[in-house]
Amino acid sequence: MTPAEQVAVAAASAEAVTKQGSQAQLFANLAAVVTGSDLPAGLKQAVLDVLAQQTPLNAQLEGGDIESALQKSGLFLEASLAAGTTPSSGTMPDLKAALLVLRQTLATTSGALQSDVPQAPVQGAALAANATPQAASPPAQPAGASTQAMVPSPDGGISQIPRNATLAAAVLADTAAGVSQAAVPRTMSAGLAASLLQEVTQNLPRMFGNVPGSNKAVPDGHLFEAAARATPPPFRGALPAPQSIASASLASDTPLAATVHRLLDDTDAAIARQTLLQVASLPDRTDASGHRIDPAVPQWNFEIPFATPQGTAMAQFEISRDGGNESADSAARAWRARFSLNVEPAGPVHALITLNGDKTFVRMWAERPATAQQLRAGIGELNQALTRAELKPGDIVVRDGTPPQPAPARAGHFLDRAT
Repeated sequence: MTPAEQVAVAAASAEAVTKQGSQAQLFANLAAVVTGSDLPAGLKQAVLDVLAQQTPLNAQLEGGDIESALQKSGLFLEASLAAGTTPSSGTMPDLKAALLVLRQTLATTSGALQSDVPQAPVQGAALAANATPQAASPPAQPAGASTQAMVPSPDGGISQIPRNATLAAAVLADTAAGVSQAAVPRTMSAGLAASLLQEVTQNLPRMFGNVPGSNKAVPDGHLFEAAARATPPPFRGALPAPQSIASASLASDTPLAATVHRLLDDTDAAIARQTLLQVASLPDRTDASGHRIDPAVPQWNFEIPFATPQGTAMAQFEISRDGGNESADSAARAWRARFSLNVEPAGPVHALITLNGDKTFVRMWAERPATAQQLRAGIGELNQALTRAELKPGDIVVRDGTPPQPAPARAGHFLDRAT
């Protein structure tokens, strides 16, 4: 990036980090208010457009669902707008576009309430097309406006990913390269992620004897452990953070003015987090430990909102090439995919999937001993899943606790200007 671009990105990050928060809170409140009778039609549609970005996390989850979720995560919105590849039929292109439309609709509704003027309808597709952040913006614009030209491009580095790259790396590569879906082996890519997610959200509850969504799904002593954790801001070099499913702080009968005020705060936090995820995916930057990032080593950071019976579970993903395994043979390069998920009764679970040569290695960490024990019992099934996906299983290891932490962030990586 040019010095001017670096300054713009740094400024956007500094603003976003003071506003960011888990997107789970926004989804919880949107689900609570969408049935309200006094919700204006335009605002209700904007709410529904955001809720529609969720991916059901159930026994029917397949690799194609993960592929679609990654495609609409919001990471490449501005690049897609610049390339003219966003849908023109009024369909919301992705999560970030839906958030920007919701933010504008909330601001319009708030202004109408204050001036007691009837609200004009907001056209979602037109607003999404015009929602590309600009460097010079009014105060109402979300954090991250100045990063329009610097968001990750779906070209370039992504096209270097080997076709056999595990999990979503191959999906991103194939999508960016314009490869037809039929040409992509469906046994590869995101299928393994779907298997792991199903293990955590479907098989474990049956092992524990709990039904997802029931009151018994939350083990005693864990009712408030995750809710008490603040969601750390995402930045390059940090591990994905597990985020608890949030409880709604609004109801369908909450007065409209109070609803709009709270949703504005939640939406700003969600957009700020999207900005930080995009910044964390940029090349030509410095990581958390102060080391320069090799622009030839691609890395993507994004989140997928999964719909569960308990609410929206935000799963944070990171996909990267192992920079320490340089090779002229792209098939021999190591690719890594990490994700973290926090659903009951399993609690926080972290996964690391590595494709090294022709072998796929899996590491999982469970913060609750009972969950780790049950995951170990399912290693045989996971081995079979890898074989069915025509992936050669390497070591599959389940450990208690959390993954090893990277080097601590250098002082001042994010400066808390709010305190």
